[in-house]
Amino acid sequence: MLLIAVAVACVAASFVWREPWIGGVGLIIAFVAMFTDRDDVKLDDEKGSYETTKSVRNMRSRHR
Repeated sequence: MLLIAVAVACVAASFVWREPWIGGVGLIIAFVAMFTDRDDVKLDDEKGSYETTKSVRNMRSRHR
């Protein structure tokens, strides 16, 4: 979230000061922020369900 805020501030500053390179830096920071986000999606195994992903796959494949 911090990187996104810095990126938005850089892009806004590029419009205020009319310096396009500052906006470019902001876009690079935004690109880096997309890949360093730590909000991982939980798998079914991590959600505390009583059936694992493997067992669900096995049950579904038996009936086909």
